[in-house]
Amino acid sequence: MFNTAKTPAAAAHAWPIQAKIREGAPLSYLPDRRGDTGEHGERNKYGRDHDANRRVICPDGWAAKSGHPDTTPVTGISAGDKPSCDEFTFAASYNSGGMPSDMGGTNQVTSGDKCAQAYATKLSDSTWRLNVDERTAAPTWSEVCGRSAMSGWGNSTSMSRFPTFAKELRLIDQDAYFVRTPGFDTCDASKPTIKCDIR
Repeated sequence: MFNTAKTPAAAAHAWPIQAKIREGAPLSYLPDRRGDTGEHGERNKYGRDHDANRRVICPDGWAAKSGHPDTTPVTGISAGDKPSCDEFTFAASYNSGGMPSDMGGTNQVTSGDKCAQAYATKLSDSTWRLNVDERTAAPTWSEVCGRSAMSGWGNSTSMSRFPTFAKELRLIDQDAYFVRTPGFDTCDASKPTIKCDIR
């Protein structure tokens, strides 16, 4: 699902949350709130907007105001790239930390502050690193979500294929699907501190 070569920081953010916290479990699809089906155009039975989930984990302006100051934007690809907040699991899932438990949410938190915190830096033209945000407590891996500051271009590009994926697979409300992060297959998520280089 992730194009790791194109958006390595986004894949590196999703992988430890999926591997270490979720232990590879599938996600549960949350369709758009508005659509062309249902009496009122609602495609998930709760009428929940993805953005409502996203705002719990990634409030507007969080990456610029509170994200790590060393977060690296992309240059040469996207003019004016700025830091962005990336959440995992996805806002478009019932597993999102922002999805209320009374709407079927499985991991509700009151704030993205409750998630494992990280940020992405570019070390060279071809090398990126996902770092634990040292300004907060180190992850205990008992968190139910992750939040990272990273390139806005990388964040949005990493999920640009998801609508096509969902449509082609004909995902409907609460369908299960798996997340893949190619390149991390040989990485070891069993240790408290994760160090993994992919090439």
